[in-house]
Amino acid sequence: MWSSRENICAQLISLLKATPPEHFDTRRRIVWMLGSFGGVEQLPLFRALLFDPNEDFNVQDLALRAGARHGLQLSPREFIQLDEDHRERMGPGFTLVDLISFARLATFSPDLEAALLQLPPRPRGRLLIAQRRGHSAPQSPERTQAQRASKARLDRHPFHPFRFPFPEQGVVAQPYALAEWLFERWYHSDRHAIREEVDPYEQLNLCIALTWKERPEAWRLLTEWCQDMSAEELERDLIRVDWGVSRDELARITRTHPALHHRAAEALLLPLPDLIAHWGEERLLHRLERVVRAESVACKVPYNLVKHHPAFHWANDLLFQWDVARRRVLYPLLCDADVASQVRSHLLEHLSDHDRPAAVRWARAAERYPGNAPLIGTVVQHAALNTPTPEDRPLLLSALRNPDARIRGLAIEGLLALGESGPAWVDRLLSLAHEPHPEVRIPAAAGLVQQGQREWLTPLQQLTLDAPTPFLRAEALRWLGLLDGNASRALFLQVLASAPSPKGDSHGCPCCPCLPAVFSPEVEAAIEALSRLGTDEDLSALLDAGVRLGCTLQLEEQWTHHLARRGDRMNCNEPPGG
Repeated sequence: MWSSRENICAQLISLLKATPPEHFDTRRRIVWMLGSFGGVEQLPLFRALLFDPNEDFNVQDLALRAGARHGLQLSPREFIQLDEDHRERMGPGFTLVDLISFARLATFSPDLEAALLQLPPRPRGRLLIAQRRGHSAPQSPERTQAQRASKARLDRHPFHPFRFPFPEQGVVAQPYALAEWLFERWYHSDRHAIREEVDPYEQLNLCIALTWKERPEAWRLLTEWCQDMSAEELERDLIRVDWGVSRDELARITRTHPALHHRAAEALLLPLPDLIAHWGEERLLHRLERVVRAESVACKVPYNLVKHHPAFHWANDLLFQWDVARRRVLYPLLCDADVASQVRSHLLEHLSDHDRPAAVRWARAAERYPGNAPLIGTVVQHAALNTPTPEDRPLLLSALRNPDARIRGLAIEGLLALGESGPAWVDRLLSLAHEPHPEVRIPAAAGLVQQGQREWLTPLQQLTLDAPTPFLRAEALRWLGLLDGNASRALFLQVLASAPSPKGDSHGCPCCPCLPAVFSPEVEAAIEALSRLGTDEDLSALLDAGVRLGCTLQLEEQWTHHLARRGDRMNCNEPPGG
């Protein structure tokens, strides 16, 4: 039952004691939630679970992480003991590498140093990278658009559906003496042994040098190792990686090697001043246009017979960064029907990011010419999903005639967000609400309810069952939560009750096998709607969902919000690193 943080913790502890050891799925989820709601008061419980030899290993693992979140520290002797226990028994257990990543070390001692020396060089190298993530990252120049897009794609990878509610994605900041020892060991010894173990896919030495590039020793090695790289290798191994270098940092590296600087400039990887110095302004403008047109050819030729141009994303950055290129290259290309629609759509997405009024003006002008509906839809989608402004209204109104049902639905949403109203608007919504496409019917029905025609709640509720995809059903649920959650509370509770409970290692994630890979879109929408209602009954349903289905970042955020609203808060402040 929802109440204060302390009372919820007491209920969870009571439930944990009443849950038999063989029901380890439920025990795992309870321990996870104790990590979310608990505090230093729960440290004795987390320690007891961790060192209980009869406890399920994944419960122990979650207790370790939850304890680290709230300040649990283990001595070097306890680290070594847990590592030795793992070696002596069959099955899963805590290795020294795991412990250093996920458990807080009280102090770095000679005993632990001796244990680390028993590890091969590669695991020590990976620990060195992990420790850099556990401490504050150096302040690097802003990443380019292409780098941010690459990182965003990694964040959306299907095997990483959760942002775990533990410190720094699970990696704990250890005493700095440990990282210093690991770095010195790598620099003077381990890197030579790692280099002899050829592994072109991992390139561990290069990764370590990138991670610690603010250290002069690492920077010197990085500069030395990069001098023979091709432009493709520079992009793949130096830029499009976590802790990758910025354009400015790459320029610093390449200036010491003229041939490398030339290759990087030809690939458009360097900052704009370096590129202008290399190419000259006119030749650089022609180069940008040629790259975009080459990408257009690759998009038009079927079966990947023509490779996509490797410099396209970097050229795209420069088109928006450089005003001259925007006027003389970007705008003419957007109006050129010979350029592939995929390429123009990509350029329009970026124009919408950088200068939405300009993108909207282009879309309004493009309405006068046939064949531009998909490109106009790109701008409509951006405007509708990113806080529409009154300047977007004419475009959104005209988009109600777009041949793509999804774009028409987004246009309705954008207009609803702008507060469109009046008899003409109601008549238009009535027409749209009878379309065969649920992408249009759902927001149209929502708009009619918003205009006071509550009889459209029933068709909207029916669409939560009849819409053909989970995302459309979730969209109908979301609108119900926004418009009149009280009238649909039973529906939201039913969605949670009917969600299947995960069993065992349902998605193969070693960090927390008790959780489902994702909540369905309908479950997420129901959670959001119940949180919006916010009564004790509704919030208790969210607690039950955490115990039965598992805990996601979304649930944690809702719990935190409601505890803060009532003057309580979740104890989620981490103690400082060692």
